[in-house]
Amino acid sequence: NARLPREIEADLVVVGGGLGGCAAALAALEAGRRVVLTEPTDWIGGQLTSQAVPPDEHPWIEQFGRNTSYQRLRTEIRDYYRRYYPLAPDALADATLNPGRGNVSRLCHEPRVALAVLTGMLAPYASSGKLLVLLEHAPIKAEVQGDRVRAVTVRDLTTRDERTLVAPYFLDATELGDL
Repeated sequence: NARLPREIEADLVVVGGGLGGCAAALAALEAGRRVVLTEPTDWIGGQLTSQAVPPDEHPWIEQFGRNTSYQRLRTEIRDYYRRYYPLAPDALADATLNPGRGNVSRLCHEPRVALAVLTGMLAPYASSGKLLVLLEHAPIKAEVQGDRVRAVTVRDLTTRDERTLVAPYFLDATELGDL
């Protein structure tokens, strides 16, 4: 990241790479926007990829109450297990496979699988230059004009380098509203 410019422009800056931040970035990317996604840790996905927290919000998630990208995430997590894990034939055929067979969720899985799937969902945009993911970058200040944020400065937590992110829109997707 030392080769990145000191000022980076995008259509949207998402500060926080948890599940909500990734979802917001994907929606903007699918709408053709250029996005910078920052995350203070060295991985994206938040609790889903770090704490083994199942993603379900309600017991009917398989039938309704989810958007298309969330359904895609769930499907791709299941498909990852089908593709890379030795599963019994009945598990391979189960459309609602629960790999961890946990009772707390309809989809219990390993955090590393969710990370692989999220990374894969973002990969086409990163490789095309539409998405820049700044891992280990934390916000340290915001430049405000009136009631609008004009820029956010982030610090690389490894090198201590600072970068200013400029965009017409900023989204605080941090776990605690840090921005």
